[in-house]
Amino acid sequence: GGRRRMTLAVVEGQPDIRFGLYLRPPLAMSRAQAEIHDIVARQYGTMCAGRFMPHATIKGFFRSDASVDEMVAALDPVMTRHEPFDIRNRGIIPFGKSGGPVLDIQHLEDGSTNTALQAFHEDVFTALAPLVRADCDFTPVEGAMERFHAHLTLAMGDIPKGLTDELLAFLRDAEPIGPDAFTADRFHLVACRSRQWSGSWWESMQWTLLHSWQLGGEGARVQSPTWNVPR
Repeated sequence: GGRRRMTLAVVEGQPDIRFGLYLRPPLAMSRAQAEIHDIVARQYGTMCAGRFMPHATIKGFFRSDASVDEMVAALDPVMTRHEPFDIRNRGIIPFGKSGGPVLDIQHLEDGSTNTALQAFHEDVFTALAPLVRADCDFTPVEGAMERFHAHLTLAMGDIPKGLTDELLAFLRDAEPIGPDAFTADRFHLVACRSRQWSGSWWESMQWTLLHSWQLGGEGARVQSPTWNVPR
């Protein structure tokens, strides 16, 4: 237990580490997402989504032997090329094979694809792809490039079997969840570790923030990363 300061050697080239690049929503959206994570954990015992920080995935879990410096160097030009862009929160939809509840942020108000968001995702994915190990367990099955669908997860992974429809209806009573629009301008590189990535990885997962970027601005390295403490 406890928050332990560490060196980057703890995350670089380690078999139990996966990295990710995430959109950090603004405060109002982060608060709303975190509140739902807390409610579904208390009411339905689903803890998986709440293991994470409030976020939207831009590049999902990936295994890499690259150093953090190499990842930052690959992403710096992407962050410089893109300016902050607008996001629409189109409310709850069932997502993926499990049909778990997420907030759809892939589309604009008229239902068309948010091309600024899609272009940013594709740029990030292309920049990081050479750094991903060939045996990465998540990247080959990730919804990426033309299959990308940006979202803010409300519950996932450990929803009680048979209760997904009930949970969807339960959360729809809370709509609207968060602001109906916000600006995407802050992105985080994160390292995650788990004792078992092939199974219920969220049960032992911890994460630590490594680097932060402001779109069109400068980045900031976390000076003394620490693992968060699972609930």
